[in-house]
Amino acid sequence: MTEADHGTDSASPDRAVADKADGYAAELGRRLRATRLRRGMSLIDVQERTNRRWTAGTLGAYERGHRSLRVHRLVELAELYDVAAIMLVPPPSNRSEVVGLPPLVIDLHRLRKLPPTRTGPLRRWIAIVQVLRSETAHDVLRLRRTDLYSLARLYNTTPPLLYERLGAWGALADPATGQRAATARGRSSQPRTRGARGRPRA
Repeated sequence: MTEADHGTDSASPDRAVADKADGYAAELGRRLRATRLRRGMSLIDVQERTNRRWTAGTLGAYERGHRSLRVHRLVELAELYDVAAIMLVPPPSNRSEVVGLPPLVIDLHRLRKLPPTRTGPLRRWIAIVQVLRSETAHDVLRLRRTDLYSLARLYNTTPPLLYERLGAWGALADPATGQRAATARGRSSQPRTRGARGRPRA
């Protein structure tokens, strides 16, 4: 086998990842363009309506799949086009990434206490899901595996790594019972028994 052959073999995994990312960006771009056209808007119309926050060149690059779109920008476009952001995200092309992962059950109480800078995309996604699926839960929310896939794309990571990250944040509830995980604050809220060294109240 030649050195050239070795180079091709070693580069193939990276090329596969890049091709997958490019395919996702291209499909997202097609959805963005189709939605804009259905609204009867040109690239210049979007530029003018947003006071150049979205320039024709920038939006065109997203629609051609030449740039990666962050979730807050996706939400902006969805609001401009008056559609749910979840409708713009391409469906998963490879479900094997989420096979074997536990159900995604979000602890909504814990989520509200986490920094918005960290959980912003997840919060916005949950808000959309609650409206579209008529979810009224206030304590925990069960998301679909396809939601995990789409969220992973928005966080620029993989479903397994995002699941691990959400667990590290403490944003996940017990998938078996759907109950919120115990916290130090929750335990401390239980009645306490005064010890022998407790000072008498004045």
